[in-house]
Amino acid sequence: MRAGVLVLGCWALARAVWAADPNVELAKMEEARSCLACHGDRIIHAQRLSREVWTREVVKMIGWGAPVRDRELLIDYLAAQYGEGQPEPVPEQSGDGTKGDLRRPESAKPLPKR
Repeated sequence: MRAGVLVLGCWALARAVWAADPNVELAKMEEARSCLACHGDRIIHAQRLSREVWTREVVKMIGWGAPVRDRELLIDYLAAQYGEGQPEPVPEQSGDGTKGDLRRPESAKPLPKR
């Protein structure tokens, strides 16, 4: 229990420090310019990739024409925000709690066989 509280506290502190960094706003603008022209933010924000994998992805996208101006800033941001060990994003849901959540509800019955 104490270890969980300690990990959660460290994670919250790291997020607060990151949020106070003025480069975060620049990195968000870089993400919008470089990534969001072709991708929805959900596909990016749902990833949990290592810095090495984010680097490969950014290099690949630059090769495909992504207009990245500050490669290292973008990679730093993606690895910090959507890196390994970050909590999984909460699926978007509609008012009835179903949209975006593709997990099968416990109460769902299997479809009849034809």
